[in-house]
Amino acid sequence: MNARTAASTPDVREQILAAAFERFVRFGYNKTTMAEIAGDCGMSAANIYRYFDSKLDIGAQLASQCLAQLVALQGEIVARKQASASERLRELVFATLRYTHDQWLDTPLVNELVTALCGERMDIVETHKQQERAVFIALLEDGNASGEFRVADPQDTAAALQTAMTLFSMPLLMPAYPREIFEEKAESLVRLLLTGLLAPEQKTAN
Repeated sequence: MNARTAASTPDVREQILAAAFERFVRFGYNKTTMAEIAGDCGMSAANIYRYFDSKLDIGAQLASQCLAQLVALQGEIVARKQASASERLRELVFATLRYTHDQWLDTPLVNELVTALCGERMDIVETHKQQERAVFIALLEDGNASGEFRVADPQDTAAALQTAMTLFSMPLLMPAYPREIFEEKAESLVRLLLTGLLAPEQKTAN
């Protein structure tokens, strides 16, 4: 590959991803073909396979970018150490809900892609879970260090926290309730989590 081709490859990949995203949003993942994506990019269907092995490969890349944005958002919340661990935990739960709900509201057909990934590319989901869990562990360890939390095993507790937050992190579940009901459930979850996480003296103080 010559220098000119190598330099242009990232731009071409981004063009393909942008075109695919627009197709997925408008028509759904299932009804989109590689030929249509290629046509939107002004290239042949054969040429698009130089950059991506399949439509699922494109979808996986888009999903990875979306999930990375969520982890970055969660990481920013945990990094706000001027706030208490309890406050950051609450914001973490609500920010995850808002992000997931807004993504579904703006792109309701995204669930087709989520279903495809869960069926064939669970590695994408597992990688995201590992990255997210590291953020949760950092928050729990901050709470322990300040004396606000008393968590014996932050890794195990972070995994349990992920499970507890599933309702707020899965686009497939977003049609289940109106947003205000999700927010009520999120508030209830935060209260329950803090009951288990707070050190005894913190519970007395609250």
